[in-house]
Amino acid sequence: MKPEVFTRFKASVQNPILSLEYYISGVNDLQKIIAKKKPNDVQYRVIVRRENCVVNMDKTSRKIPFYDKYQYIDGHPIIATDTDAKIELILPQLMYPNDVAEYLIKKYGQKFDFKPENFDQKTPMFLDICEHSSIGLRDSRTGAPTHMKWHTVDYKPLSEKDIVVDKNLNQLWPENTGKLPVGLTRLFNQEKAR
Repeated sequence: MKPEVFTRFKASVQNPILSLEYYISGVNDLQKIIAKKKPNDVQYRVIVRRENCVVNMDKTSRKIPFYDKYQYIDGHPIIATDTDAKIELILPQLMYPNDVAEYLIKKYGQKFDFKPENFDQKTPMFLDICEHSSIGLRDSRTGAPTHMKWHTVDYKPLSEKDIVVDKNLNQLWPENTGKLPVGLTRLFNQEKAR
């Protein structure tokens, strides 16, 4: 067997219900994915991973099923994958405790259990809201099924390790550099596996 190592990048867009994964070649592809997000998304996480794939160059497959296409590189099967670097980004804006309270009131008419006064007003926060719904018991008067809705609200102050970028991937936190985060640039520029 003649193995060869190839590097590829995977971006996972973290939604409250599911994660969407994309294979990308660089910053431009990542920006295109981010541009597709709805403008009403308050904040979300994107994890970019650098994968080293060991490929069996002795085998080639011309007919690759669609659901298996990421198990091959140029028609050669991937026999092992190792993630050697990753960076986690929060997009697309900074939100401070009062911004979170204002957003919750504007969007949902309530703050749920969020109390902005319990947090340092100078430290930005991460906010994640998941809306759940379910069909309940039948209404005794009409016989129609009832619908229930509830929300899970998750929030936490950001640390110096968290990186917030705008939709163009310019860093806003922990330092507003107006440029790509150094870690993201390093991740894409390192070509060979360690």
